[in-house]
Amino acid sequence: MEVITVKYTAKELEKKSTLSTSQADDLKVDTGSTRVWLSRCGVEDGEPCEDKVTVEKLINGKWEIVEVYKG
Repeated sequence: MEVITVKYTAKELEKKSTLSTSQADDLKVDTGSTRVWLSRCGVEDGEPCEDKVTVEKLINGKWEIVEVYKG
């Protein structure tokens, strides 16, 4: 599993424009091969932590989650 070298904090991501939204997350970074999502939900909503950040990589033509961390 490949990991990005830059870890964004939730505060950094909140300052960025939202590029797209999913059911529970806002897409904040899209490089074409890496996407970084910030969850709008918290522990009370079923997330594993507050300020959850999800990193996806484009691998063999498919977006795959490669990292999840507390922002």
